[in-house]
Amino acid sequence: MKATETLAVIDRYFDLMGRGEDFATCYAEDVRWTTFDGGTVVSGPTKVRDYLIGLHRNMPDIHTRPLAYAAETAYVEGDCADPRGASASTDRIAFCIAYDIANGVITAARCYGAIGFLAPAGSVDPAAGA
Repeated sequence: MKATETLAVIDRYFDLMGRGEDFATCYAEDVRWTTFDGGTVVSGPTKVRDYLIGLHRNMPDIHTRPLAYAAETAYVEGDCADPRGASASTDRIAFCIAYDIANGVITAARCYGAIGFLAPAGSVDPAAGA
């Protein structure tokens, strides 16, 4: 898979997400999302999509940096306001998401950063691994 094909997949993914459309169509059937802080693992297109919708609701004032990508991989860095902080402009939480892409779909995503506490309530049992 060429880097331009990777970019097309990620661009479509973020376009659908940004328009509030079903971005689960961008995932492989066995897609796996991992949030390392807190150990949350979610598998399957609809479960990953639903988890991310809930997570984004808990991440106020998200800012992202320009996407970095190559053949079969993409990375996005960003930050959001820390809802526990006094100031949304100075109390921020940084994160990075690494995407694996194959055959025109996202096969895995890994989130790095101290955002585990922002996981949607009751969405996933981290001990269950799925």
